[in-house]
Amino acid sequence: MTQFPDDDKPLVEFLRQHRGYVPPSAPDLESQIMQAVASAPSQPQWRRQRWILPSALVASLLVSWAGYRVLVPNTASTASTNTAELEAFLATNWDSVVAGETPASSSSQDAEADWLLSEN
Repeated sequence: MTQFPDDDKPLVEFLRQHRGYVPPSAPDLESQIMQAVASAPSQPQWRRQRWILPSALVASLLVSWAGYRVLVPNTASTASTNTAELEAFLATNWDSVVAGETPASSSSQDAEADWLLSEN
């Protein structure tokens, strides 16, 4: 036990004088507790495991949501890419029609092939 310094002697004496009273325990307290535990009605097995159903539902919803997010492609970025390609295609063809020139990068058949590839 830790020895207190001499300046704490009044405090130690005060605590000794005013310490709490611990009631004596009953001699058969352990047997009373064991009888109470043995006589308590046990819960059926299905009541103890009823936490499994909500947990399984929540887990399946999370897996479904995560699978949907992973497996379905992001249509917003694909749509913006397709829109940009369409705009470039239209601008190139419009310039060639108005100016009477063929597009420098490809012929009209290549442009149609590029368009079909970008659509699929």
